[in-house]
Amino acid sequence: MRMYRALALAAALGVLAAGCTTDPKLAAPKATFVGSEKCGGCHVAEFRTWKDSLHAKMIRTPREALLKDAGDNWAKDGKGNAGPTKGNIDGKAAAMADVVYVVGSRWKQRYLVKNPATGNLQFMDKQWNTVHRQWEPYGQKNDWETQCATCHATGYRITSYDPANPATQKVAMSEHNTGCESCHGPGSDHAANLGKRPMFNPAKATKEQSSLVCGYCHVRKENYNFKTAQNHPREDQPHPVLGESYKAGQDDWRTWYPDKMLIPGVLPGQPVSKNYPNTDLNNAFFLDDKAQKWGSHDARKHHEEYQEYLQSSHYKNNLLSCSDCHSPHAVPGKAAIEPMKTCAGCHGNAYDPNKIMPGLASTAQNLFVRSHTFNKNQDRPGGPTATNKAEPAHYYAK
Repeated sequence: MRMYRALALAAALGVLAAGCTTDPKLAAPKATFVGSEKCGGCHVAEFRTWKDSLHAKMIRTPREALLKDAGDNWAKDGKGNAGPTKGNIDGKAAAMADVVYVVGSRWKQRYLVKNPATGNLQFMDKQWNTVHRQWEPYGQKNDWETQCATCHATGYRITSYDPANPATQKVAMSEHNTGCESCHGPGSDHAANLGKRPMFNPAKATKEQSSLVCGYCHVRKENYNFKTAQNHPREDQPHPVLGESYKAGQDDWRTWYPDKMLIPGVLPGQPVSKNYPNTDLNNAFFLDDKAQKWGSHDARKHHEEYQEYLQSSHYKNNLLSCSDCHSPHAVPGKAAIEPMKTCAGCHGNAYDPNKIMPGLASTAQNLFVRSHTFNKNQDRPGGPTATNKAEPAHYYAK
């Protein structure tokens, strides 16, 4: 009996592994989000390595992830900079004990406290620079749930929205962080049928389809269709239908209310070769003579990798997708990709990734994200990055 059960389980798991596909038409249209823990029941290697990735560490409780350096220097850092003392929206005093969630850990860490006016979360007035170990001003004055959560969570959706009173909007999400279903789509039908209903697999999709999933979040945009609770343009792009979430492999977010979106380099008539003053895209890309000569406009602000990638020969010649050089998790028999080693796989020693991909996009004071235009003529001097940064220590010992 035990052997029969073991053979049946092995057969079921074989079907599950073999059933994953890239064809979005095969995904059940009414599938719902079940959460990454559910996926981990069968996809053990993928789940374990995803848990170690930054996708799984976007937003966590202070007990889980408050950085030790930040906690030890909460009042004042070693350079004399004062730490966070208040919420950005209401200006009311807040202490470390009031922090509900911490956001990030690699480049910087930000802190969320309650906003009593809306019942949502607001950022505090300082962020911790993890490389330079210092406090810096941070001025985001919008509720996290209506500004950042689309890409800080999985299965995000607006459930209620009044354009005349955005402060009353309601949202929901299936889980915090960039979970399995952020990149594979909702998995209820797949799980319920032991893989007989396939899911979207970016690694086996076309390079356009695969990179489009990454581009949903690794992009800078301004949204005039949905406003934040504070009635400002959003910096993300929720699904146009209330109650619906972005479904990887099924939805093309570029087609969602394009007349009310500013996404330079992605939408027609919005080139990266011009500036967009009085928006979040102001001074977002290099527009100097060098950029005009190259026809390559490196990002000056973080999370613009997709807009850079679209300018590259990797994209234009259909050579590489984002997932050819990055992997959010390992798969059985194959370790996760080490991005800085992938250039040599095609180019040998012809290109130095530190030169081709300098730190140019500002993410904190004197801290930068690497360029993704892959310009072989690149000669801009890069600033400090978080490449090869060691896993940080946490304030509350685990």
